[in-house]
Amino acid sequence: MTDQTTRTNRKRSLPDSEITELVRDLAGPVRLASLSPNGFPLISTLWFMYEKGLFWCITQQRTLLRRNLAADPRCAFEIGLDGRRFKLLRGQGIATLDLEDGGRVTELMISRYIKDPSGPTATAMRAQIPTEYAISIEPRWVRGQGTG
Repeated sequence: MTDQTTRTNRKRSLPDSEITELVRDLAGPVRLASLSPNGFPLISTLWFMYEKGLFWCITQQRTLLRRNLAADPRCAFEIGLDGRRFKLLRGQGIATLDLEDGGRVTELMISRYIKDPSGPTATAMRAQIPTEYAISIEPRWVRGQGTG
C-alpha cells in the first residue's frame, strides 16, 4: 500500500471526531472479520472502544481470531448504531496484537461494559489477563451506512 493510497482512503473516511462522537457512549459490540488460513473470513463479535484514532478490543491467546490476525493483520469491521446519524459504521483496518497491553485494555472494557467491576464477570476477565491480547485496529477507512 502506498502513501497515496492511504491518503485517498482516509479522505473518504469519516473524520476521527465524528467516529468518536458516534461510538462514545455505545455499549454494543463490534463484528470483526479476520482472514482464516483457508482464505475464508471469520467473524468475531467483541466488545470495543475507540480511542485516539484506534479501535481497541481484547481476545484470548487461544482464539482463532488471534491466530488469524497474527498471520494476516488485515480486517474489516461493522458496528451497529441505534438512534444515531447512521444505522451502522463499516470499515477496514490493520490490526496489531499486544499481549503486554492486554491488562490495560481489559480494565477499560470492564469499566465500559460491566456494571459491577468487582463482580464475577469482571473477576473472571481479570483472571485471564496473563493470556489476554489487546487488539488495536488502525482504520484504513470508516464509513457510515444508512440513515437514522
